[in-house]
Amino acid sequence: MTKNFCAIATVILCTFPPASLSARSEYILGGTDGNAWTTPIGEEGGVYVIIDGQSVRQVAVTTTPHGVGGDTLIHFASDEYPSSILPRFFDPSINIALGDTESKEVAKVPFLYAGGFATTTDGCAVVGQHTPITKPMFDGDVRTAQFRRITLSANLFTGGRLDAPLTASAWPGATVIDFEAAVPINRIRFFPRLSSTDDALLIDELAEPRAPIEVFGDDSFADNFVDSYEIRLGDNTVRFMAGPCDAVGSANGLRWIRTRDTQLDVLRFAEENLDVVVDLNMPTRSVRWLTFKTFPLRNWEVAEFEVYGEGFVETTSYRTQILDFGQSVNWGKIRWSGDLPKGTRVEIRTRMGNVPDPSLYFDETITGDLLPITLKEYESIINLVARLDPRPNVDEWSFWSPPYDFAAGLRDSTVGAQAWEDGTALLSRGPSRYIQLDIRLFSTFTRSPRIDQLWLQFSETPLAREVVGEIWPIEVESFRPTTFTYVVRPEFESNHLGFDRLEILTHSQVLNVESVAIDGDPIDLADFPPQILPDRVILSFPELRGEGDSFKQLEVAFDVPVLRYGTEFRSWVFNSQDPDLIRQQVGAGNATFRYSGNVLAVATPLQGDLLVDLETSSPVITPNGDSVNDALVLSYKLRQLTLERPVILRIYDLAGRMVRELEPLASRSGVFEQRWDGHDGSGNLVPPGTYVYDVTLNAENEERRTGVVSVVY
Repeated sequence: MTKNFCAIATVILCTFPPASLSARSEYILGGTDGNAWTTPIGEEGGVYVIIDGQSVRQVAVTTTPHGVGGDTLIHFASDEYPSSILPRFFDPSINIALGDTESKEVAKVPFLYAGGFATTTDGCAVVGQHTPITKPMFDGDVRTAQFRRITLSANLFTGGRLDAPLTASAWPGATVIDFEAAVPINRIRFFPRLSSTDDALLIDELAEPRAPIEVFGDDSFADNFVDSYEIRLGDNTVRFMAGPCDAVGSANGLRWIRTRDTQLDVLRFAEENLDVVVDLNMPTRSVRWLTFKTFPLRNWEVAEFEVYGEGFVETTSYRTQILDFGQSVNWGKIRWSGDLPKGTRVEIRTRMGNVPDPSLYFDETITGDLLPITLKEYESIINLVARLDPRPNVDEWSFWSPPYDFAAGLRDSTVGAQAWEDGTALLSRGPSRYIQLDIRLFSTFTRSPRIDQLWLQFSETPLAREVVGEIWPIEVESFRPTTFTYVVRPEFESNHLGFDRLEILTHSQVLNVESVAIDGDPIDLADFPPQILPDRVILSFPELRGEGDSFKQLEVAFDVPVLRYGTEFRSWVFNSQDPDLIRQQVGAGNATFRYSGNVLAVATPLQGDLLVDLETSSPVITPNGDSVNDALVLSYKLRQLTLERPVILRIYDLAGRMVRELEPLASRSGVFEQRWDGHDGSGNLVPPGTYVYDVTLNAENEERRTGVVSVVY
């Protein structure tokens, strides 16, 4: 995107007229017309655009220093996708354990390609004295090596020089690699210094990639190969809180240097190795931790310790800094374009706030009371052990939203981008000034998802300063339809745009809207008919706007079943005159003194089946094309399912042969239908007779419902 034309650095000082009802704003990441993906994870937030008719203006977005932004193994651009983000792909020809020899680090060897580092457990308390000697293993130079001299005494360490004084070591140390994220690994190779003449045949037999023979030295140290070793691996689930030198049994974590660590899997234990060049190949697996221990009875050395992998990183992450939009804005929708191959997953989440810092800080007094302090005071506490962990500022910041459904937010290229007929509502509360985005990409080794572009839609002027709502009752004893009362109370300022629509997410289809009223005055539903959709209801009413309509109670009564424990009846208000229909989310709160719930969630019984209330349209079907009982219609309810699970309808004859299997229906909690039209898997009408239908839910525990249907002509 082009640079912001405001000459000053902060959006707060870029003053523009208030947005009109027809104006909308967009913050875009990626693509040819958006901010670069790398921009909001740094110190700059980029720009957003205001679109008002034919007028387009740009406004700077800044960042606060409080949110931790960054990425883990994200690939930001490629020849094929120059403006997208996707997981890193590991080329099998690249040694990902190649160290940065120019680094000033003394306690570890940073890696150049994948990130992470190598260190050593020798001594632990003085680990920094040993790490420089370990560097030759990872420097990419086959003429240098880590060398260890072993004597008949306990393991003695020479510091890599033949003439160096010996240092006693009571146990065999380990080289520890932490990639700081799980990366795809399928090969490990190590070898001593080899001679370009004496070891020419051995060098020639090295598998690719290999250094040219000319770069090897003149002297051979092949006899110093490692004759006894162990390599262990671990993924992201392994936790060593403070690193390899954690004390055994301490609260900080576990220690792997004196005992064999059961958290790490043994890749290879070679008690009598005879290979000068060790080249281990394995099926690709995600690895974060790698330990290399030796148990020799003679001198040994390693010139290069190489690690290779191939494929996409299975789990990668991208998180923006906290973005500052300069004023409270009304968040509308979020959408994205990209690709989600089978077997991959994308999680996109947001959180919003009204202050720069989402955390609160406390100190403990001598009486044990908690004393609120500033961040500066918190950072001045020198004793880190005495610091209390920061706590989330739940009054000013929302929690991270649940992941958005990828398909629901996917850009629809068949409709105009400016129409915003696609996308999904932002779930975090608003209006608010600050927002933060978090994206996680889950790949297989051969397939990866990709995000090309992401849009945030919002209006600079909120519909109201705040809209709170609550539902009653907040607990039901069955899964049958219940009459709920939903109360919404807005608070306006003079410049707010107001609203005349309320959209309530009910998850199941509303059976009936009984009434709508404003401050007790009923609304004629013939003049303002409700719009009932499969998972929500939209109510219309005379516009509420201005300070005179502040604190008026909008009350709706409707009948709907609740099929999932803790179902949240989220809702949004919007103005029908807004061409973009930008919604403002209703927050849970005390909307009326008549009810004490102050929540929008409803509890249900926790026990019971997930597949319930299976009903058939008729015990007999006549698939003759006269539109009367032409198909078997099975209706059922799914409850307690927060993730999609497949429901499969199969038809069998009385001999037990499967006649037809319908395409699995991926479903969450709700009310569903499946139809069988009397045809078999080849598209032919089945003979008259009796058939068995089988409805199977593949959840954590499989549930099945069966019955019979007769086919007659």
